[in-house]
Amino acid sequence: MSTVNTLLSAYSLFLVAFIYMSSSDSSFHTLPSDAEPNGAISCRFATFNVAMSADNAGDMFEALKSADDPRISARFNNLAAIIQRVRPDVLLLCEFDHLGEGGDDGMLAYFHEHFLGKPQQSQSPISYPYRYLPPTNTGLAIQQGMDVSIVPQKAHGFGRHHGQYGFVVLSRYPIDADNIRCWQSLRWADMPNHRMPKNFFDKETESALRLSSKNHVVVPINVGEKTIHLIACHPTPPVFDGKERRNLRRNADELRLISDIIEDVAYLVDDAGQSGGLSADDTFVVMGDLNADPTNGDGDKKVIQGLLTHPRIKPSSMQTALPENNHLPRHIPTSDGAIESLSGSRTKHKSRATHARGLRLDYVLPSNDLNVVDGGVFWPRSSSETYDFIADESGRVVSSVSSDHRLVWLDLAINHGETR
Repeated sequence: MSTVNTLLSAYSLFLVAFIYMSSSDSSFHTLPSDAEPNGAISCRFATFNVAMSADNAGDMFEALKSADDPRISARFNNLAAIIQRVRPDVLLLCEFDHLGEGGDDGMLAYFHEHFLGKPQQSQSPISYPYRYLPPTNTGLAIQQGMDVSIVPQKAHGFGRHHGQYGFVVLSRYPIDADNIRCWQSLRWADMPNHRMPKNFFDKETESALRLSSKNHVVVPINVGEKTIHLIACHPTPPVFDGKERRNLRRNADELRLISDIIEDVAYLVDDAGQSGGLSADDTFVVMGDLNADPTNGDGDKKVIQGLLTHPRIKPSSMQTALPENNHLPRHIPTSDGAIESLSGSRTKHKSRATHARGLRLDYVLPSNDLNVVDGGVFWPRSSSETYDFIADESGRVVSSVSSDHRLVWLDLAINHGETR
C-alpha cells in the first residue's frame, strides 16, 4: 500500500495538468441575477448526461469532427443548443469520452470551440474557460491482461475502453485545481458494512474491485469570495445483473459514498492519501446522473431517499404554477414537457422526470446553507420554440436527436463572505 500511496501522491502533483484554463474570454457574460437584494451572486449549476460515448476509443471524437455530415452533426448541434439555451455557470457532462487517466484527448476542446463556441439553433455561443476531466474507472481492467473490449464487466467500471462513459466539469468560475479530491481508487471492500455480494466475485477481484464505477470527486470552485465544493459522480445503473444484484448493491453503496463524503466519515482516504471528506462548514453542491429514482424504476429507493433527505442538503421546497409540483419536501426541478411527453406512462411524478423512460435520475442537490432562486428540467412542450432540440421531424421525442437524459439546473444565491 505504501507504494500505491506514493504513486497516488505523485499523481496528485500532475492533477493541475488536467485543468484547462484561459484568462481571456470575450463571451464571458454578466450573471443574470447578480443584483440580488442581499448582494448575492446567482450561479446556475447544471448536470447533463449527453451520451457522447462510443465502444471504440476515439470513435466519438471522429464523429464529432464529421460536421460536414448533417446527419451526424445534428445531435451535437442540439446538445450544444440546449446548453447555450440554459446557460449554466457550472456544468457537469456525464458520458463524455476522454482519456481514462484524466485529461483531454482534444474532444472536449473541440466540442467547446466548434459547438458551444458557435451559435446553434439561433442560440448565443457560450464559453467555459475552466475545465476538468478527471480519471475514471470505466474500462480500466481489474486484473492485468484482461481484454475489457470483449468483456467490459471485467473492468472496475463497465466500459470497453479506458475513458468510456467518463464525466467532465466545465465552469465559468475558477476551479481550485490544487485542492481537487478524488476517491477513484477506494476499494469496495474497504467501505464499512458494504453490500458487495458474497461468493460472487473471485477472491482476486473481490479484493481489488473499486467502489466508484467512474469516480467520486470534490471540485472546489471559487464563486466570488466563496468556495463551492462540487461533489460529482455517476454511479452504475442498478440493473444489467443477476440474482446476486451486484449492480443494485453497488449503486446503493456509491450513493452512500456521497453521504459519507458529506459527513466526513473516518474510513475515507482519497487518492492523494488525505483522510476524511468535507468539513462541517463546507458549502457544496452534489451533481450527477445518480441512476436512482426515489419512487420509480429499479434500485434501492431507501438509499436515494436517504440522500435526498440528508440533513445537510437543502430542505425547503420550490413552489410552481403546477399543482402537482407544490408542497414538495425538497428542491425538485420540474418541467411541463415531461408531463406531455410521458402522458401514456405509468410512472409517478412525471414532471420530475429527467430521463426518457420517465425516471428522475439526474440531480443538482445544494447544501442547506445555499438559497435556491430557481430551477428546472430542460424538457420543452411541443408548443415551445425549442421543442426541435429534443424532437425529430415528425414531432416525436427521441433520444437520437439529443440524449435520453434531460439537462437539470438550479440557480443558487451565493452570498459574499468566506466559505470553505
